[in-house]
Amino acid sequence: MPSPYPPATELSKAERFKATHLAARHGNYHQYYAKFRAPTVPDERLSILPSEILRNARVLDLGCNAGKLTHEAIAHCGAAASVGVDIDPWLVEQAKVAYPDGPCTFEHFDFVDTSAYTGTALGKFDVVLLLSVTKWIHLNNGDSGMLTLFAHIQSILNEGGYLIVEPQPMSNYARASKRNKELRETYKTIQIRPPFEDELKAQGFERMLKVERDEEGFARPVHVWKKKYHNMINGDGLK
Repeated sequence: MPSPYPPATELSKAERFKATHLAARHGNYHQYYAKFRAPTVPDERLSILPSEILRNARVLDLGCNAGKLTHEAIAHCGAAASVGVDIDPWLVEQAKVAYPDGPCTFEHFDFVDTSAYTGTALGKFDVVLLLSVTKWIHLNNGDSGMLTLFAHIQSILNEGGYLIVEPQPMSNYARASKRNKELRETYKTIQIRPPFEDELKAQGFERMLKVERDEEGFARPVHVWKKKYHNMINGDGLK
């Protein structure tokens, strides 16, 4: 499957910049880990987590891009299985080529659309990764899309499971909407704000940890949320 990005030789630098952001309206940048993030192995956003969170866990990586973190959750952090999902079919194909064997698998669909999960064998998970994608979900789907996704994540997490979120700040939303006119109207309607504390608490999550970090200009904290046990939500205490 060919990349949708035009060859650099056909465009000026300014035209290339514009075309890249138009093609990546969902944050689905190609060669993201080669050009934008620190090439650390394993990714620091995984290695800073308490080791027991990923060890022996079944992990769902939403917005997996080309699969680097999906793979590292198993290879370096001891997860039992890991599933990466992305809206970009080209990136999913790249992930399958890069990591063809073992318990690390990849699927292509719009994970904000809860009906897209019907018929898959995804099942329940112990950990859901939502790293550096909330801005794109929010700008493409609005407040209702974010709330729908949070509710669905809650439903597919095992009790006591973890949601790991790296939310982008609103200043990043503004820059993204300026670069891509298709996102501007939704940006104007946004009312809820990262890091979505009230919204996640309303879904039955409690924040366990917030890690401040600065990675080559990405000054974004990582938030660790835990799905409360059913009895705890009902006020009966932990099992």
